[in-house]
Amino acid sequence: MNNFELEGFRFYTPTKVRFCETDANGHLSHLSSVIYMEQARCEYMNGLGLFFANADGNLADKTFFLVSQSVEYKSQAHFNDNLDIYMKVSRIGTSSIETQYAIVKRENKQLVSFATSTGVYVDVHTQKGTPLPEDLASRIEQFEAAFLEQQQ
Repeated sequence: MNNFELEGFRFYTPTKVRFCETDANGHLSHLSSVIYMEQARCEYMNGLGLFFANADGNLADKTFFLVSQSVEYKSQAHFNDNLDIYMKVSRIGTSSIETQYAIVKRENKQLVSFATSTGVYVDVHTQKGTPLPEDLASRIEQFEAAFLEQQQ
């Protein structure tokens, strides 16, 4: 993306490309990039106390369902590359959040891929979207304070 600025991301998780995460061409596979983004999303939410499962291991009564994701691949990563997977919430809606991800090479901050996604807060019993609780939205807003886009 032309307007990509890494300083807008407050959260990241490090990883190292494993051989099994590369494709026949020897670079990080598309699937592995998406898995890295999912891992960052889970760690971000867990860090804010927004768990996907209860202490007994059962799925929480309400959680986020990923409803869309778009990935742009900018450069290649290879086996043993050290990567940082950045994630931020860019918009909070009534019952959804929009997120952005950036996978970058740690040593030179070269952008490997950039993604956006939308997650809808869902009641797992009814399988329907439900408004975000105020305390949940507030935790995200406090963490992302300076970086949230203005609501229209």
